Amino acid sequence: MEKYDRSGNEDEALSASDSEFMCRNDNDSLSNNFVTSVSARGMHTSKVVFLTVNDVYEMLPDSNGNGGLAELATMIKTTKDTYPSNSSIIVTLNGDFLWRSELDRKDKGALMVELLNQIGIDYIVVGNHEFDFGAEFLRDLIAGAKFSCFGSNVRSTRDNKLTVGLVDTLIIPLRNGFRLGMFGVVTTVTGNDPFAGTNVVFEDEILHARRCVESLKSQGADAIVALTHLKASHDVQLATQVPGINLILGGHDHFPMTCSAGVGTLIHKSGMDAVWLGAIELTLTRQNTLFDGDDQVTNTRVDFQWKMSLNRGYHADPHCSAIILKYLNDVEHEEQAQGKLDVLGISRTALDGRRVTCRTQESNLGNLVADALREGLGADIGLLNAGYIKGDMLNVPGLAITRKWLEKCLPLVKPTVVVKLSLCKLKEALTYWLRRYPAMSSSHPHFSGLRVTYDLTRAERPNITSIRLCKERYEESADANGEFAWTGGNSLLLLLNCDRGRLCEISWKCLSGGDLKFTILQKRTVFMSLNQS
Repeated sequence: MEKYDRSGNEDEALSASDSEFMCRNDNDSLSNNFVTSVSARGMHTSKVVFLTVNDVYEMLPDSNGNGGLAELATMIKTTKDTYPSNSSIIVTLNGDFLWRSELDRKDKGALMVELLNQIGIDYIVVGNHEFDFGAEFLRDLIAGAKFSCFGSNVRSTRDNKLTVGLVDTLIIPLRNGFRLGMFGVVTTVTGNDPFAGTNVVFEDEILHARRCVESLKSQGADAIVALTHLKASHDVQLATQVPGINLILGGHDHFPMTCSAGVGTLIHKSGMDAVWLGAIELTLTRQNTLFDGDDQVTNTRVDFQWKMSLNRGYHADPHCSAIILKYLNDVEHEEQAQGKLDVLGISRTALDGRRVTCRTQESNLGNLVADALREGLGADIGLLNAGYIKGDMLNVPGLAITRKWLEKCLPLVKPTVVVKLSLCKLKEALTYWLRRYPAMSSSHPHFSGLRVTYDLTRAERPNITSIRLCKERYEESADANGEFAWTGGNSLLLLLNCDRGRLCEISWKCLSGGDLKFTILQKRTVFMSLNQS
């Protein structure tokens, strides 16, 4: 097991995989011990182990045999058996456990609560997708949960009190008189979508975290653990701006990572879909000392050990399997009746829908969807951003394209619109969408009917140097200042996002027409360094 000692060398133990932020510790030591004239009087210890996952959308293992909730149940039981029988073990799920999007089936929520009860989850923090069918529906669902649901910053708009059914702070007694404090916060971005309804508000995570830490300390907490559903960079802000948090168990990001930030705060995320199980062991040590030969002082030290284990090769728990299979059989019968399993076509090449691809470069899956949208709506250009593409999968050749597959790739219930847009406005929009390149960004664009060249040498203000429409009736050129001249008019018909229907519906109708041919391997976005001397 990898050891993380607050007085040790953090560089040797650090493991992180976030390319968008850097965890930083500004102290030479991660120890919270003070140094003065002391002598030891006695020592007491207590250990608590956290087994943790986050962002669990899929119930079954992936094509490589990784993940699966029935397998996770066995894995958790097996892992628990490796610790002494009197160990304090807490199992957490750090947000996004009911649905992946508002296009999911509503009845999946009740199924997930039943499964998590069976698996033995102890504590969760609500994530943004827990509110896809409204706060009232969530409240009714978790009423049947055996686990506690944190949501310290989710408040009622009526009286600003904690939303009914959620937990604010909690003190857990440990062995030898130690007290563990816990709270949980969810990203305020949840409030940007209308799904939660008007009865809840998602307030500032930092302010509520400070309030919770103060409350837990006043209740005698020796160590504090925060369950969060925030971006990794926001977890770092939480660690640095809210002193007193020893451990942050996070979600929302879909990559596994462990790092330190602030004054010895450990941050851990376990990826997604129960592919990884994190195991973090906290050792609390209280040493009674004599301060300058007089006053007795109690000092509590917190040390960590952690590891992540791959959920592969475990036998499925039979009780969980029975719950899942019954649900999936019912769903399959309904989807067959609705035609969602009818094959629209077979992909002859791998379709790359991986998050890292779609959000940093051209994706042939993005091209395929953009082509379908452009042809289906009769627009000159098809355009969508990477945030619409979900699933994080590299689809192998031979994939059967069905309406169900499209709903999985394009689950967001967003309208698409056809608008008339000038070339200058198009250039402004694309420049804005590409502003974060080469960093990962949900705004990274995918085109149809368009070829764009982007100058990377002007870091302070990147520049689109040319845009070429793939239609014979348009001819264009760009001078050195990026001013465009057209023949054939000064505006074009552009597909931006849809009161014409949902993305998946338009793609499905277009693909099922049988007369659309896709060339999905062509390069449509070119990144160049044009100003080098």
